[in-house]
Amino acid sequence: MDDITQGLARQVSEQLPRILEELLQAGHDPATQPLQLNCTLTTVSQAPASTDNRLQVAAVDIGSHLVPFSPPASTLQADPLLASSNGGPSRPPRNTSNSATNLPSQFGSLDQDGSGRPSKRARPNHDMTIASISNPQQSVLVEPARRKRVQSHLAGRPSSFDKFVSGIWDSLYSGVRIDPAETIEQWQAIESSGQPRLLTEAECEVATRDDVSAFGRMNILTRKISQTGKTFRSLEIVVQAHWIQCFDDRVGNLAVSMTREKAKKTAIAEACADFGWSEKELRNKTAIWRGYHDIKNAAGWVGLVFAGSGLYRFVKYRAALTNEAFEKLHTLGHRLEVVADTLHPKWRMLLGIVGASTERKYLGHPHDWVVNAGDEGTPLAPTYYQWDPNFSYKHIDSSIVDEEAWGDYDPRTVIPSTDPAASVCECCGEHQSNDQRNNTCKCYPNLYGSSKPTPVPLQIFRTPDGKNNGLLACCPFEKGWAVGEFVGEITSGLAGLDVMIGETDQCTYQIWQGRQGNHTKFVNHSCAPNAHFERFVWLGKQRIVLASLGIEAGDEVTVDYGDTYWHNLDKECKCGQPCCRYRDRIRRVEAPRDERQDLGRNSDDDDEDETEDGDADE
Repeated sequence: MDDITQGLARQVSEQLPRILEELLQAGHDPATQPLQLNCTLTTVSQAPASTDNRLQVAAVDIGSHLVPFSPPASTLQADPLLASSNGGPSRPPRNTSNSATNLPSQFGSLDQDGSGRPSKRARPNHDMTIASISNPQQSVLVEPARRKRVQSHLAGRPSSFDKFVSGIWDSLYSGVRIDPAETIEQWQAIESSGQPRLLTEAECEVATRDDVSAFGRMNILTRKISQTGKTFRSLEIVVQAHWIQCFDDRVGNLAVSMTREKAKKTAIAEACADFGWSEKELRNKTAIWRGYHDIKNAAGWVGLVFAGSGLYRFVKYRAALTNEAFEKLHTLGHRLEVVADTLHPKWRMLLGIVGASTERKYLGHPHDWVVNAGDEGTPLAPTYYQWDPNFSYKHIDSSIVDEEAWGDYDPRTVIPSTDPAASVCECCGEHQSNDQRNNTCKCYPNLYGSSKPTPVPLQIFRTPDGKNNGLLACCPFEKGWAVGEFVGEITSGLAGLDVMIGETDQCTYQIWQGRQGNHTKFVNHSCAPNAHFERFVWLGKQRIVLASLGIEAGDEVTVDYGDTYWHNLDKECKCGQPCCRYRDRIRRVEAPRDERQDLGRNSDDDDEDETEDGDADE
């Protein structure tokens, strides 16, 4: 509703003054012909000879705010756009075409080169007409002479709160670490000569380079100083938020012997004397600090330490700090702490400066914990004990070949590593390399070709609909962007277990995630998925990549397991989608084989490319 209100207000403020000016210049008298601004909700029928259904939403009388306009005659003659029909130029007609050919597509399409790679999602763009100005005495619609194009549709614009939360997730999953120990090292890195030691010493952190150039040293120095700046900014915000708590405590102590208003003034006077600021300066600053304090109370310290650059603006315009916003922050608090403790293990050291606890709450890998809205994180293993009392899971970055099944051979091999063609991408034709400086293939840049890939912004969460665990997106994934590679133990000959089937021209293999793998194990099925699996060859070896079909922040990541998985399986689909193909699983399983083959075989022929796996949660 905020987005719709702001959008209407913006369009009215842009176009209404010009329209009113034209009406007044044309001789309209607001005293005898009052004006009213109407906002209506219209349902346009596509049937021929039908009328529009209109519901009035709001009406505002604006005639009392106008005065008759009496311009000099020369003014009207000077503007060619206001010339009358006496031979002067007139305003060109406005293009009112609304055909589909003039509107941009909301979705990308598959590339036409036969690669099957989905293109990036195109941003939808919708035009929105301005509310009409009508005379209550005459039902006359006044059209604006020109309609400005709205750059983006209102429904897709994130609110200030959404931007703030997105900034926290981006900071948590970025490559910048909050490490007070490294911050101290930066202060000790300045030599007496005035130059940072990093620029002069022979040994530095320029990774895998034979030539230690000044540019390489400067890259590392800039990264470290940027990290230092982020750490100091977080430290500053922590202290300022805690100052508000100390101020409130001081006012409470003084209020025992005086009125609360006098106690507040006394505390402000004491602070002004210590800071050396005027009362106005202190009040301006503490208004911002109060916002920091409120966010800390809602989301915990993690919401402040990892807040993005938009924190100051978010708290300055306090309209976004609503009770609803604080409730949402409260439900996010433990989720944020799970990521912060596992990816930034030393961040809590900052809290020692205000006497808060510096002990980590969540240890290990980020996906060792299952999150739930408003509740503390739960260890992953116990959520599976009802099926396997000895369950354990090891998180790995790349697949491991079962030597008992394959020996020294990797069954994913498509092109031998000794063949120069192994380093040429089959999709884009560019050069592939694990060295970022030499790699030019950008098919899945967040997975391959980077020296140090950033953590994937995903969490394992407890689903509310009985599917046990699922995979939750903390940040959006554009269409075609990689969510992760399906990794596990590459083996063969397993039966009665959920496995992914991989196939090359040479052999067929299985990827089993029963005891080790990554987050792709926890992707649940949906008959209307927002992701799918694609085969991709990297450096001559076949990989199975989970690719986004357009995933928004806060969405559960899902794939279509396909008919191969569901065939004669004694399970009922819980995706809840209107297009669900397997909601009547019990009837299908009990039906005779010939009848069962005729029930709902609506999936594509290439479902084996999707998965025979998925987590056993569903």
